[in-house]
Amino acid sequence: MAGSHVLWLAVASCLLTLASTEPEGHRNLNQASSYGLDSECGAPGAPEPPLCFDPCQNYTRLDDPSRSSENTVRDHQCDKDLRGWFRFVGEGGVRMPDTCVPVYRCHTDAPMWLNGTHPVLGEGSVTRNACAHWSGNCCYWKTEVQVKACPGGYHVYRLNGSPSCNLRHCTDPTTVEDSCERTCRPEEECSFLNGTWSCVCRQNVNGSDIHSLQPQLDCGDREITVSLDTCQLAGLGFGDTVIGYLRDRNCSNFMQREEQNRMSVSSPAQAHACGNVLERNRTHAIYKNTLSLVNDFIIRDTKLSINFQCAYPLDMKVGLQTALKPIVSSLNINLDGEGEFTIRMALFQDQNYTLPYEGAAAELSVESMLYVGAILERGDTSRFNLVLRNCYATPTKDKTDPVKYFIIRNSCPNKRDSTISVEENGVSPEGRFSVQMFMFAGNYDLVFLHCEVHLCDSVNEQCQPSCSRSQVRSEAAEIDPALVLDLGPITRRGAPSVGVVNGTPSTAGFLVAWPMLLLPVLLAELF
Repeated sequence: MAGSHVLWLAVASCLLTLASTEPEGHRNLNQASSYGLDSECGAPGAPEPPLCFDPCQNYTRLDDPSRSSENTVRDHQCDKDLRGWFRFVGEGGVRMPDTCVPVYRCHTDAPMWLNGTHPVLGEGSVTRNACAHWSGNCCYWKTEVQVKACPGGYHVYRLNGSPSCNLRHCTDPTTVEDSCERTCRPEEECSFLNGTWSCVCRQNVNGSDIHSLQPQLDCGDREITVSLDTCQLAGLGFGDTVIGYLRDRNCSNFMQREEQNRMSVSSPAQAHACGNVLERNRTHAIYKNTLSLVNDFIIRDTKLSINFQCAYPLDMKVGLQTALKPIVSSLNINLDGEGEFTIRMALFQDQNYTLPYEGAAAELSVESMLYVGAILERGDTSRFNLVLRNCYATPTKDKTDPVKYFIIRNSCPNKRDSTISVEENGVSPEGRFSVQMFMFAGNYDLVFLHCEVHLCDSVNEQCQPSCSRSQVRSEAAEIDPALVLDLGPITRRGAPSVGVVNGTPSTAGFLVAWPMLLLPVLLAELF
C-alpha cells in the first residue's frame, strides 16, 4: 500500500482531512481508449508516437474570443505553428464557420473557414479543406484539416498550421455554448447530451494528485453532509459507481448522485450515529467521522479516506442534542392548518443554558440556581414564538397537585420571589428562566416543575408579555394540562430530614424555612 499523507482543509467551523489513496492498479484515464477506427496513431497531437488515442479525449482547448468571425478589429495574428488536435470553446464560438468570412476578420488579414459540412456523430474523422479568403478569392489558400464529431455535441479539429501568414482559423459566434444554466467548473465542459445542454465532466481530467480533490462539508442542524466532485473522482480512478462508508459500516451505501456533477453521503448530527465521535469543550460540540470510498464492495482499485469534523457553537439546542441522557420533557402540538410542532424543556446547570442535567434526577445545593429552558424544535420557528404561560412547582409529579408554587403566572414572573429571573419569554422560539433552589416545607424531599406553553403567531398576535413592575398578584390561572411539560424530580443536596416528634411533624419543622427556601405551602396561593 502507498504511504499516507494528509491534506487539511478548513471551511468555517467545518474541517476535512484527506488521507491518501491506496491504489492497486490505478490507470490514467487520459491513456484509456480502444484502438479502433476512431483512434489516431502517431498523429500530430498524440502523446508520443506511435501511441494510439481518441482525439475526443485528447485535445487542446482554444478559448479565444478574438477568433470570432464577427471580430472586425484589425490585427495580424497567424496560425502557422498551430498543429495538433484542438477544440474551440468560449464566447467566440465552438465551431469553425462553413461559409466564406470577409477579410480582416478574426484578428487577422486572411480569415480561414471550413469548406464543407461538419460531420455528425458516428462518421469518425473526415477530411475537409480550411480555406483562407484573400484578394477576392474565398479559397486563395487552403490546407487539409480533419474534423470529428464527439459525444457531447462538440467537434475537434486536427489543424496543420496555416499555409502562410497572416492567416488564422476563425470560429462561428452563432455556435456559442450559452445554453448551460450555470457556469461550468474547470473540470467540466458545456455539452449537448441526451437532448439538453449541461455541464459534463471533461474526458481528459487529470486529477491523479489527491490534493486536487476538494470535498465540501455541510454542517447542518440535523445532518452532516460530505460531497465530492465526480469529475475529480474520475481523475483519481473512480468509476461511475462509488461506495462510501462511515466508521459504522452499517452506514455504507452507494453515494447519492446530485446535480452539478457531485455525489454525497450524509450522517445524522448525533453522537454515535454512523460512528460519529462527539467531543465537547466549553464553547463547542464537535462531531468527528471518517468517510471511505471504494469502487466496489471488494477493494482492488482505489480506496480513499476523508476525515471530517463539524464544530457547533454551544447553545440550548446543541446542548440538548449532544447530551447523552438529559433531564428533558417533550410535547407535540398540532395546530390546525399550521402543522405539527415539537417543544422540549430541560434543566440546565449554567446560565448560558448549554449544559443540561443528565440522569434520572437533578440534585442541587441550596446555593445553586436552577436554570430552566424550553425550545420550539420543530415547526415554523420564523413565525411562531414560544410563550411560557404558567410555570409552577409541586411537591409531587402530579401536575394537577393543588399544592403549587408559581414561578411564572399568566406569562409574568412572581414578583414576591426576588431570585426569579425570566430571561426570555414570547420573543423567540425559546423560553428561559432561573430560580434559586428550594424545597417545599413539610415532609417533602422532592420538587417537580411544570410549564404550560403557548405557541404565539407573531404575525397576528402580540407575543411578548406586558408585566407591570408593581404587579404582585395576578388573576387565577386556568391551566390546560394538555399543554404542560413536566420536569423532575429535583432534590436539594444534603437536605436534612424534617423534624419529627412521635410520628407528628413538629411545628418548627413545618413553619421554619431555610434561608434558601421558598414560601411554604400555606402561602403558595398568595401569588
